[in-house]
Amino acid sequence: MKLMKHNFFLFLIAMYTLSLLVACSDRRATEVSKGIDSTLTADYVSNISLQEPKRALALIDSMEMRKKETAFTINFLRCAVYLNGFTDLKMAYYYGQQAMKDTITLQKDVKHHYSLLKTLAGIAHSTEQYAQSIKYAKAAIEVARKSNNKELEIAATEPLASSLISLGDLDGGFKLFAEGKDVIMATLDKKNNYQASNIAYSFVGNYMGKLLSANRYKEAENLIPDLKQIIDKLGKTDNGIYGAAELQRLNINGLFIEYYDKTGNRKEAEKYLSEILNSPMAKANATNAFIAQHYYNTKDLKKLAEVTKRMRQNAIAANDTISEIFIESVLNYEKFICKEQGNYREALAKAETIKNISDSLSKQRNEEDGVRQAKIFEIQEKEREIANKNQQLSKQNNALKTFAFILFVTVILIAAMVIYNRRLDKRNKTIVNTINNIIEKQDELTRLRLGNAETSDDEKQENPEELRIIMAADMMRNETGKNLSEIAHECGFSNTDSLSSKFEAKFGIAPLDYIKWSIKITESEELKKEVMKKDTESERIKDNFIRNMSHEIRTPLNQINGFIQILTDPKNDLREEERNQFSNIVFEQTLYMTNMLNTFIEMSEYESDEQSHDIEQVFVDEILEEVKQKCTKPNEGVQMLFRNISGAETIFTERKGIVRMLLCLIDNAVKFTEQGCIIVECTQDEDNNTIFTVTDTGRGIPSGEGEHIFERFFKLNEFTPGPGLGLSLSRLIANRIDAEVYLDRKYKNNGSRFTIKIKANSL
Repeated sequence: MKLMKHNFFLFLIAMYTLSLLVACSDRRATEVSKGIDSTLTADYVSNISLQEPKRALALIDSMEMRKKETAFTINFLRCAVYLNGFTDLKMAYYYGQQAMKDTITLQKDVKHHYSLLKTLAGIAHSTEQYAQSIKYAKAAIEVARKSNNKELEIAATEPLASSLISLGDLDGGFKLFAEGKDVIMATLDKKNNYQASNIAYSFVGNYMGKLLSANRYKEAENLIPDLKQIIDKLGKTDNGIYGAAELQRLNINGLFIEYYDKTGNRKEAEKYLSEILNSPMAKANATNAFIAQHYYNTKDLKKLAEVTKRMRQNAIAANDTISEIFIESVLNYEKFICKEQGNYREALAKAETIKNISDSLSKQRNEEDGVRQAKIFEIQEKEREIANKNQQLSKQNNALKTFAFILFVTVILIAAMVIYNRRLDKRNKTIVNTINNIIEKQDELTRLRLGNAETSDDEKQENPEELRIIMAADMMRNETGKNLSEIAHECGFSNTDSLSSKFEAKFGIAPLDYIKWSIKITESEELKKEVMKKDTESERIKDNFIRNMSHEIRTPLNQINGFIQILTDPKNDLREEERNQFSNIVFEQTLYMTNMLNTFIEMSEYESDEQSHDIEQVFVDEILEEVKQKCTKPNEGVQMLFRNISGAETIFTERKGIVRMLLCLIDNAVKFTEQGCIIVECTQDEDNNTIFTVTDTGRGIPSGEGEHIFERFFKLNEFTPGPGLGLSLSRLIANRIDAEVYLDRKYKNNGSRFTIKIKANSL
């Protein structure tokens, strides 16, 4: 009957899955010997899954809570228990699909991957999802093919062939069975283990059942020797599951009985019936079902009534009188007997009972499906909740890592600034000391050379010649604008030769050399004053920089620190929206600091003497396209245009620098433009200089602020986002690549226009 054949196919799937599960769990036997609880292992769960499925599920739950197994193994075990112990195909199918999500484990464990695919293919076939069955069967074939296992590859064609036959492709399905049968039997000859016997039993047994359903008795007859060989092999091997091999032999004998009943050979059918009656499992309902089917086929009403009565008693004892099996194996037979005996009233009553039980089962199935769906939904909700928590933890960890990285970079940057300032101070002090030494040497030389300069007035008056020489020396030192002839005349010498001879005789140095030496002294003093002035300016700039830098870093750091404390505090019961909001704030402030530090690093690179700038020939359109892809997107409703109207295809410049400058100017325009447009153009002036302009329709720049806006940290409005470094960086870059960047004051429309001029001879 239909239900018997359906259950037979399910039994094939269950036996195959369970045998592979036991085989794959052998590696855990060593864990038991090491003192691990032997009840919390896959092999123990698989052994009790048939007789104690509820306990098996409870053990799996314990294994999951104690993290005894991976998520894949837990889902695989539940799939097997629901399939073997409960025959709950929907739950088995669900957990099988959950196990399929662990692609990493499946790639490493070919046996489990293959077993899972073949099991899902069998379940899909039993639930009449033939397209899904074919999909999983083909996937199992591919896995077996990659592992170069011909036996498993052929075995996977079993659900594929069965689904093709169910879809009406009898020739295609039976061709796959016929082609695979010889390979399966050849493998059985070579191997003497339960796995090979089980694969052969499943493949050939299902092949035989499909042939009998299609009334292809001649082909079915050819399989009888193979099935007898399989029975013999099953008698010599065992998989450790109580009664599994014996039940498989009973199923094969049941196929023989069905074949001989349909071909009219009652003698042979009785022969295999006696085999079933002599089995240790002769009293089992499965055995009675084969016997009843035989008596039904042969219309032996007396013996059919005896077997049906026995099955009714067993069902009552097992409290199983409201089930499809009870309808199929008891009520239908009783109805058949009543009709054959002419007791139509009783047959009608049986039919009414069958209808009532069927309606009750249908209602029960709907309720069970609702409970099952609710359970699946609950499981999925828990999985989503765990996934969300993991995602939040990942975000928090990433935020903490980013925060730590920014702190590290900040410390490095501040340390570099301190070292740089110390070196600058040291260099300035060295220059000042050098100048002081020069001046001291010059003073000493003057004192040595002009020793008589400190003589008294009386002595000077007594020696007027020497007085004139000293006065000439003073004029040479202090009035460097006069030539030697003018000095000689004012000091009373007849000519320059007279002054030179007497000056050299007095001081041992020519007047012209003395004038040069005096100029060097004056320049050294001026240089000293300039260095001291620059040193003071450097101190002022450094103080302003550190003050602004501290403010710009402290503000986001305070926010990051505060929100991370809130997010990581286990006492805070935050809503999901609040958690997401705080995480986004941490991310935004972290990104702000990262961008600011990157800008500082860029500025330091362009300020460094070691920073190289490679001038090369670049395409104008490529520059505009790169800027378009990287620039900050404008506010909604603001149009942004890029165009090259210069007539030139290429220019000579530093590509990286010009792109960065344009990005800084565009970023500035986007901040202050709430409506209208932003236009980026490339033109040429009358001197063939390349001109890039960024024009916006924003707030504009107030008069008198044209140069201040290029200073570091300068902002027209303190509430404007950003540290105020973009324009300063763009001017630094312009200075390095021999370009100019400035605010175009000739532009009189609403908004502002910034201009970058690249000189035609910049190459």
